[in-house]
Amino acid sequence: MRNSYYHKMLSMTCLAAGSLLAYWSVQATDPAGVRATAPYPTLSYEMEGSDLVLTYTGTLLQSDDAVNWTEVESASSPYHVRTGNEKRFFCVTLSDQPFPPLVPVPCSNFTIPLPGDVPLDIIWIDPGTFTMGSPEDELGRASDEGQHQVTLTKGYWLGKYEVTQAQYEAVMGSNPSEFIGANLPVEQVSWEDAMEFCAKLTEIEQEAGILPEGYEYTLPTEAQWEYACRAGTTTAFNNGTNIPIINQEDRTPCPNLDEVGWYYHNSGEKSHPVGLKQPNVWGLYDMHGNVMEWCLDWYDDDYPDSAVTDPMGPKTGDRRIRRGGNCDFYAKSCRSAYRGLGYPHIMDDNVGFRVALAQIPPLGPVPCSNFTIPLPGDVPLDIIWIDPGTFMMGSPEDELGREEDETQHEVTLTKGYWLGKYEVTQAQYEAVMGTNPSYYKGANLPVEQVSWEDAMEFCVKLTEIEQEAGILPEGYEYTLPTEAQWEYACRAGTTTALNSGKNLSDIEQCPEVDEVGWYWFNSNSMTHPVGQKRPNAWGFYDMHGNVDEWCSDWYEEDYYSISPVTDPTGPISGSSRIYHGGSWRDCARDCRSAYRNMTSSAEHSSFRGFRVALAQVPPLVPVPCSNFTILLSGYVPLDIVWIDPGTFMLGSPEDELGKGG
Repeated sequence: MRNSYYHKMLSMTCLAAGSLLAYWSVQATDPAGVRATAPYPTLSYEMEGSDLVLTYTGTLLQSDDAVNWTEVESASSPYHVRTGNEKRFFCVTLSDQPFPPLVPVPCSNFTIPLPGDVPLDIIWIDPGTFTMGSPEDELGRASDEGQHQVTLTKGYWLGKYEVTQAQYEAVMGSNPSEFIGANLPVEQVSWEDAMEFCAKLTEIEQEAGILPEGYEYTLPTEAQWEYACRAGTTTAFNNGTNIPIINQEDRTPCPNLDEVGWYYHNSGEKSHPVGLKQPNVWGLYDMHGNVMEWCLDWYDDDYPDSAVTDPMGPKTGDRRIRRGGNCDFYAKSCRSAYRGLGYPHIMDDNVGFRVALAQIPPLGPVPCSNFTIPLPGDVPLDIIWIDPGTFMMGSPEDELGREEDETQHEVTLTKGYWLGKYEVTQAQYEAVMGTNPSYYKGANLPVEQVSWEDAMEFCVKLTEIEQEAGILPEGYEYTLPTEAQWEYACRAGTTTALNSGKNLSDIEQCPEVDEVGWYWFNSNSMTHPVGQKRPNAWGFYDMHGNVDEWCSDWYEEDYYSISPVTDPTGPISGSSRIYHGGSWRDCARDCRSAYRNMTSSAEHSSFRGFRVALAQVPPLVPVPCSNFTILLSGYVPLDIVWIDPGTFMLGSPEDELGKGG
């Protein structure tokens, strides 16, 4: 027997009515990864009443997940299977070698069996952090390649090669390419065509029962593409080299690029079979040149100026990203960081794509991860997850600018929550409420001239919208943050006057505030677009200045001295509501993390807005299995602790000292 294996799989879903959905997949490989040509075993089936009858040659294996296989003991052909309400897989093999999984398994590479037994190899990419974009001194650099740190928290698969014409035809039934060849990359495909390919491939694999749950075939995001292309490199090309001299940007051949890609000076201005050039260290071919590759994202010429996690690109646009360069491009346009763009319906003979297999993005927020809320009109609202924790609320007695109502005390927040990355903008407010009451107009300016009541109405409407869309986590609601939630998020682990880790050098004009916020001495007496100042360590912008931010609590001057130490929500009643953060009209001391102010809940002002929170709906009464704080008269807390049922020994042993007679 050759040291190779062959297998044939029948994926069987037995329905209650006894009907059968079946999918055949033939795959033959050897340890070197070369597809074998020797005859493979046979497997066929027919129905006899409610029995499935398998006729086969070889060894019969079975599985309930198409990953872990066991031999069917004492089985012989024909083999009868009683159908029922379960999912089972059968296959046959001629080898005693370990049987490979028939579905992609995270952390391992895989070969997708396309219709017609056409293979499509995908490479597993581990999650990680990298620097996206190019350094300012990189030859060939464009202005839209600003460097920034990107973290990808989820692994994914990416095509080992650009999608070939044979693969495209196996799925789509047609070949639109200008340069014809089964192993040439498919081209003359629009972004829309590429996405249709991915959708059809997903449908095929789902029907076959061999697609991992929660995954779909798609195009890579721009960040996923560059991360995979670089494979740990920081140079212009993924072989660890750069363009060494200016002439090699375009006018003359670039030997460093010759090793890894087909481009203007070596391609003859036509595409070439995939996989002929040197791969990167992760095993991906043709990431430089041959054909440009569509990415999922809309194009925006401004990269983020700070670290980001799992970026998906802008929510809207008119052109989509294309990466990698092509056989007609010079070296400078084939670099790892080069960004191309094109209208999603346009086809070109030097544009193709590479397929990704990735987790389906959640429809709604998932605890412990950040999320972008899709507001009406495709207006995005970014919220950041905040883990529960303990912090010192208020200010130390020696803090410059301190007020009397900032008594320092330890607070524990036992439940995580989300908080807006930015103050709510006018575009976001108008998307939900249909109006814009602001005095200073601008889509990306913070909304102002909103009362506490207006802000809460926004939260209620947003909750209704997301509930109707079915994407709001059960037991959560959009609301204003409590005063404790606001300060905890603002501080982000700091204990200083500002969330930059610095204190004030002056209570009026202060260079330390300049770094993190818009206030009286740098604002020019107006609001500014959100997100222009330095964020805190947790990624929140404008927690100091720009506009004051409403909190959910009533205000009481002495509340800090009597408030609960766990999950405080403020006094039960009052005449004024809390706001925090300071604004464009305030001096430095009023922009500190601990600063508190209050006004009527009906008050409107051009310097006051809000930041939305997504938090668990607090119980109004004690809930079994959880602790609870009873607020007594005068806001005096009485904490009660839940006790689980159990068994124990009541009384004392006879030899216990002090035992009564």
